[in-house]
Amino acid sequence: MTDGNALADESVGVTVPDEHVGAFVAEAFEDPERSTTWEEVVDEVVADDARGAWDALSPIEQVTELLAMADGFDERAVDRLAAIPLDLAAPTDRVDELFAEAERCRRNADRIRDGIAAGYADGRLDDAALVDAVEVYGFETDTVAERERLLESVTDAYGYDFRPYGGTLMQEPDDDGADGGVDPW
Repeated sequence: MTDGNALADESVGVTVPDEHVGAFVAEAFEDPERSTTWEEVVDEVVADDARGAWDALSPIEQVTELLAMADGFDERAVDRLAAIPLDLAAPTDRVDELFAEAERCRRNADRIRDGIAAGYADGRLDDAALVDAVEVYGFETDTVAERERLLESVTDAYGYDFRPYGGTLMQEPDDDGADGGVDPW
C-alpha cells in the first residue's frame, strides 16, 4: 500500500475551535433545501397537552429529545429500506410502500435536525446548549450514512427518484463551471 492509499483509508480530522463548535454542529444539521423553523418542529412533534412539560425542559433537554426523535426516524428509514429486496425486476406495491415510508422517515429526521439548526440561528439555543445536547445524546452519523447507502441501492435497483443528503450542496456545476442554480425539486 502506498502512502496515498493509506491516507484514503484513514479519517482526517480538523480541530474546530471551541467558540465555533455550535455553529459547526448547526451547519451539519441544516438542510439547504428546507427553511424549517424551531416552532414548526415543536408544533409537529409536541402534542398540545404535553406543551407544559416541554416548556419546562431546559434547552439541552429539548434538543436531546429532538435528536432522539430524529434518530428514531433514521432507524425506521434504515429498517424499511433494508426490507426491500434488491433482486426484483420491478417494484411491487409492498416495495412502493416501504420506499414511501422510508422517504417519509428520512424527511422527518432531516426536518427535525433542520429545526434544531434554525433554533440555534434564531438564538433559541446557544453554543453550549447545542453542543451539550449533542454530547449527551449524540448524532448517529453511521445511521444517516447507512440510510443514504440503502436509499441509493434501492433507487439504483428500482429507478426511484431521490435527492442525495445535502441536496443543493451536491449539485453539478453549469457548463461554464459555475455552481448550479437552486433547483428545489
